[in-house]
Amino acid sequence: MVRYTLLIRYTEIGISQIQNTVARAAIFRETAATLGVTVEAQFWTLGEFDGVIILSAREETSVLALVTELARRGYVRTHLLRAYTEEEFAGVLNRMPSAPVDLDE
Repeated sequence: MVRYTLLIRYTEIGISQIQNTVARAAIFRETAATLGVTVEAQFWTLGEFDGVIILSAREETSVLALVTELARRGYVRTHLLRAYTEEEFAGVLNRMPSAPVDLDE
């Protein structure tokens, strides 16, 4: 299972039609489901980004197709981050060479 954090910012069109954002979010979840992607959580935020969405799927191409479709619609710009659980990241760390690298040498 792959998991992603999707950060979104409204475009000018998206903010001008902010009243439809909840309805568009429901359509996004439906589209995600048809691609085999689960929307684990979706939040509207204040600050640098207007929203945060947590996605998961069996393979990354479904997530990429979903996010590309979302961007194509023109209401938001996206920033996709691959997210790792503690167990997954521990597996990455375990694959590192056993000898530590000393950058001061």
